[in-house]
Amino acid sequence: MPNITLSKAILIAGLIGAIFCAYEALTKNTVENLGSNKKLSSSGLLENWRNGNVILLIRHEERCDRSNNPCLGPDNGITVLGSERAKEEGTRLKSYFELDNTDVFTSPTTRTVQTSDIMLGKASLLSEREAICGNDIIDKLLKHKIISRNLIVVTHNTCMKDLIRSSGQQHSWRPEYGSLLFAITKNKNEIQ
Repeated sequence: MPNITLSKAILIAGLIGAIFCAYEALTKNTVENLGSNKKLSSSGLLENWRNGNVILLIRHEERCDRSNNPCLGPDNGITVLGSERAKEEGTRLKSYFELDNTDVFTSPTTRTVQTSDIMLGKASLLSEREAICGNDIIDKLLKHKIISRNLIVVTHNTCMKDLIRSSGQQHSWRPEYGSLLFAITKNKNEIQ
């Protein structure tokens, strides 16, 4: 058996502690990818959804004006490919989450309205594109969130980044077209 001195044991314990603390600091307050069914199930999101404690931001689908794919409608709308993905994502979303206890809003831009209509059905229009964006996004979302009801907002990648930044999360995530960002309401004025 090797002879470990007390100072070596303390040094090793300190090193292990430092590694553990560094891991905790780097992984705390990070956006978690729930892409697999196992992660979704273990995240507690399904229970929070059933209790009406969830805010979901959805990025619109592929823009016509930034793609060579055929357009579904006007040039400021989404592509045909984007509409197909919105339909598929809507089907998948509805298979996991009951939407009866959910309020749906959308930015008034053509691309968000088309995405919302295809993915979820009709939604209430927000007054302007940036109505739920900016440094005060949490306050804005919570003003639209009714207790015991989920809130879905079909929006833009900048608004999703605003929510991540405003909630103190660390990220290098660039929301793709059709990305979903879930947040849990912790109390009257806080989300996770």
